[in-house]
Amino acid sequence: MNYCDFLYDSIDKYIDNEAIVDLEKDERLTFGELKDAVIKVADFLVSKGYKPGMVIATHLNNGAEAAIALLAIQYIGCVICLIDPLYKADELPYYIKDSGASLIFTHLDKESVKKVYQGEVEIFEEGDIRRIYKNTQSIDKEPGMYKFDKDELAMLLYTSGSTSAPKAVMLSTGCYYTFLEKSDMRMYQYTEEDRLLCFVPFSHGFGSISLLIPSLAHKAALVFLKSFHPIKVVEAIEKENITHIYGVPTHYMQLLRYEQGIEKLKKLKAAFCAAAPLSSETAIQWKEKVGIYLDEGYGLSETCTLIATRISKLPDVSGNVGFPPTGILEVDVVDENGQVVEDGAIGELRVRGRGLMLGYYNRPEETAERLRDGCVYTGDLGYKKEDGSYVVCGRKTEFINVAGLKISPIEVESALNSHPNVVDSAAIGISDPLYGEVVKAYVVIEDGADVKERDLIRYLSGKIANFKIPKTIEFIDVIPRNNVGKIDKKALKNRESLK
Repeated sequence: MNYCDFLYDSIDKYIDNEAIVDLEKDERLTFGELKDAVIKVADFLVSKGYKPGMVIATHLNNGAEAAIALLAIQYIGCVICLIDPLYKADELPYYIKDSGASLIFTHLDKESVKKVYQGEVEIFEEGDIRRIYKNTQSIDKEPGMYKFDKDELAMLLYTSGSTSAPKAVMLSTGCYYTFLEKSDMRMYQYTEEDRLLCFVPFSHGFGSISLLIPSLAHKAALVFLKSFHPIKVVEAIEKENITHIYGVPTHYMQLLRYEQGIEKLKKLKAAFCAAAPLSSETAIQWKEKVGIYLDEGYGLSETCTLIATRISKLPDVSGNVGFPPTGILEVDVVDENGQVVEDGAIGELRVRGRGLMLGYYNRPEETAERLRDGCVYTGDLGYKKEDGSYVVCGRKTEFINVAGLKISPIEVESALNSHPNVVDSAAIGISDPLYGEVVKAYVVIEDGADVKERDLIRYLSGKIANFKIPKTIEFIDVIPRNNVGKIDKKALKNRESLK
């Protein structure tokens, strides 16, 4: 078993079809050219002494180099460690040391990394990857592809570390194959005519697993944008005949506000949203304006992404993420004692089945806390509906406790975001001497809109229960989010602590 199996399977039939398009560098690789590039980089790594089981890190922007490096590292049996390219040089030592990486490919210049990390690690720049596959002559004798065992460590994916130091999720090669099963069952039936647009971070499971695996397996083209911008996305859809896009709620909110692009969005076959809670208002507006459903998924790095999806259907409530893949995963809602609760009751979502993480790298205590009796305890609260679908209410650590009454921030944010002049919002709990906690909201308003705190509070009084209405509302220019699009609640809490 090897990640590269998805590339090589039936490749001869599709050898001249486009596999990778890098819009930033204006580069196009067919499946044959991608295979050749992977072999050249893999051969280079072997020549440098890298062997199966060694950890190689990538700190690369979305693009051809990121995909080629991942495949070459997996080809020779090394463990790939994906690091967010937004991290600065000063942040890299933690990940290099924690993962035990022997080599790092980075988009930064190597000298800036050497200045902050004097440990034993080899450093190559993004341009080195390009030079290897562009300038190397054809390989006379290709290195043999390593065959991983089903449960052998193949990938390290770091969590965001919002409540603790980032931890590396250990995924086996078997997780990749299980993901493809989940995708084929609960996402889309891709064909070689499809073209998938990747502007979500490739360093996250969203890009490196949820998009690259099915695109290779079904011989669809993967088109890279370095990052999201509504104008660039719309231009890419038109010029590259994109059929599928993937993003987080804020991406779709911005696309809907780019009125000039709506007509071009109608060319899409599908749009998929994950990684952060989607409001039902955004999903409804997308269907009304674009004409297709805004599909939604729920997943974790710890479950090799996909846990449940809602496809070709509007959410009846915000947070309805649909159904898990039958026969592959089972989702239970449990109380604090691990006992399954009745349908409709809120509890922690617990996942069991195939394709779960091996654990956290070199963290047995955290592994034992999260992975128990073969189940992943997600840390997310939610409930099961009568039809078997699931509603995610938010992280256990983010619920707001007002005098013993538990409030999901998603409910408050969804109500705020339904206001015609609200661009974005975030709700947190802040300390209160009488109630323990009260709700505070941060809100971004449309340019030029004359909206006051009292206007929003009056608006919310008709949307949610009184105890859920924010005690205070603060207007800010932008809601802090991480690279995956999740609201950075830690940053907002820190903001409060400085007042």
